[in-house]
Amino acid sequence: MTDEAKQTLNRLWTQRVQEGGADFVYFVDVSQFPEDVTDGCGFALLFGKALSKEYVRALQEGVQPQKREFHSLERKMGALARKIAAELEAAGYHSIAKLKSGRLPHKTVALRAGLGFIGKNNLLVSPEYGCALVLGKVLTNAPFVTESHPPMAPQCGDCTVCVESCPTGALRGTTWNLSLTRKDMLTRKLCTPCEKCLVLCPYTVKYSTQSTSEDT
Repeated sequence: MTDEAKQTLNRLWTQRVQEGGADFVYFVDVSQFPEDVTDGCGFALLFGKALSKEYVRALQEGVQPQKREFHSLERKMGALARKIAAELEAAGYHSIAKLKSGRLPHKTVALRAGLGFIGKNNLLVSPEYGCALVLGKVLTNAPFVTESHPPMAPQCGDCTVCVESCPTGALRGTTWNLSLTRKDMLTRKLCTPCEKCLVLCPYTVKYSTQSTSEDT
């Protein structure tokens, strides 16, 4: 396939994913991961949607919104992944929406996309959205034009807002690096879905307080 044809393929599937409700789409080279992790798929279509600023601000103010937007978006992005994988399969490309092994999390692919870094809250932190985004992905052998970046170094510095805001003490305050596992970052059994470490991250606060044309 020519480079021009590959670019056309990228545009086609970007449009389809965005029509499904995603705010952003990345095409990522994941061939550096073992085949038993990727099921032989060398490419990933990574996408996601930002949480609404109203939802984030409510949680920052200690108000529990009636709608659990985070979990709703997780379901929506999961359904979109299954839909796109099925459509890619129908187009003749081996594609997977959910790996059985679970050894390639969305945020690992997001790191390779250059979308952000891993914060002390063990979440992906995007310079644009903070932690206020929900991801989905499809692994495929469709010959997209892809990118792959070295993982971005954590930008937390001395900030420990997420650690101090955790009501159960689940976060260890560890600065992420490639050699760490989830258990080095937090005590999973203590973690509850309160979302405080997500919404109180300074990067998320910046996102939620920035005015846009939609806010005016």
